[in-house]
Amino acid sequence: MQSCQKAHIENNHNYVRDIIPNGYPLDKLSQSDIDLMFSHINSTPRLSLNDKTPYEVFSFFYGEETANLLGVSQVPRDQVILKPHLIFSKN
Repeated sequence: MQSCQKAHIENNHNYVRDIIPNGYPLDKLSQSDIDLMFSHINSTPRLSLNDKTPYEVFSFFYGEETANLLGVSQVPRDQVILKPHLIFSKN
C-alpha cells in the first residue's frame, strides 16, 4: 500500500500529472481527452521495456485491434506530447 511498492504505477501517475497538473479542471475532460492522453503516455518508450512502448508490448500480446477497441492508439515517438496543451489548448 506504499507508493514505493508500485513504482510503475507511480511513473504513470507522474506522466498524468505532466499533462494535467494540480489545479487544472478535471470536470471538463471528455473520454476522448482521456484516450488521447493515454495514447501519448503509452507511446512513450520505457527503459523497463527495453526501449519499447507500453503500446507496442500490449499490441504484441493482444493485437492492435484490442488496443483500438480500448480507445488507445499509437502515437509516433517524435510526436508524443506530455504537456498540458495536449488536451487543454482546445478547451
